[in-house]
Amino acid sequence: MMSNTARSGEIIHLNVGGKRFSTSRQTLTWVPDSFFSSLLSGRISTLKDETGAIFIDRDPSLFASILNFLRTKELHPRSVNVKPQTALPVDQPCECRRGPK
Repeated sequence: MMSNTARSGEIIHLNVGGKRFSTSRQTLTWVPDSFFSSLLSGRISTLKDETGAIFIDRDPSLFASILNFLRTKELHPRSVNVKPQTALPVDQPCECRRGPK
């Protein structure tokens, strides 16, 4: 069985929208109860590509900013180029945060 220390240093390979990313388990899981913590603990099922990388069907250019935030714990929103049609209006709630109806 792998120790927690060894697991936290594990390299995780991701395929986000066809682009490859590699990072540590620790980087992806430092936020408790996050998508990545759930994904890597097995609470959320994963799809894997032909190389074994975890597949996430999202825009890789936006994901790069999310991964940089997880790495540095700093957010630079002006450096993110979000197309208006992909962003939710400020007054529209995000469906991902709602519970079951």
